[in-house]
Amino acid sequence: MNEALRRLLERLADRLPKRRLAAYRALGEAGESASLLNEICKMLVNRRTEVTPAEKETLTRLLDVVPAGHYDYINNRAQTLAAIQVADQPRVVTNADLNWLNTKSQELLERFAGRLSPHDLDSNRSLSFAGEQAIMLDNLCACLVKDEIRVTSHEQQALAELLNWFRPATVTDLVYIHDRENTLASLNVTEQP
Repeated sequence: MNEALRRLLERLADRLPKRRLAAYRALGEAGESASLLNEICKMLVNRRTEVTPAEKETLTRLLDVVPAGHYDYINNRAQTLAAIQVADQPRVVTNADLNWLNTKSQELLERFAGRLSPHDLDSNRSLSFAGEQAIMLDNLCACLVKDEIRVTSHEQQALAELLNWFRPATVTDLVYIHDRENTLASLNVTEQP
């Protein structure tokens, strides 16, 4: 079982939090199969990460054989499997999807207009108007984190929604989007912008 789980972990590596991969691999190497399986299920469910039908079948088989313990996602097997999203192929991005991304990212950028430097604001507006939403969001995140700009919890949630729109494998060169968990955790969250 442990070897099958470790192979699954490597297949899912581009869809799991980059900063946690080393810890997940260590669990696999230590033979902590139940703990590793629970963590993988937790990430897939909470991040609404899509898996292929074959990956879901592997998860189902592993959940059938793993011993019960103090693991919420394993103990609630039926709910866990129902919550894991399956897609035969990566979703096709439609014009409606792109319009949503453009609108939401521009709205979020404008919320930070009074907190960004004029240069950063102009640069990000130019990227946004040129349709470079991914680069703009990555730059915006860099500004927010490096300059420790105040962010409300509502703004953090809006940013998380935008960052989660991107599959990690498609944005490996955009550090802040690719490592979204660390980015969101590094924000200066306060209730007063």
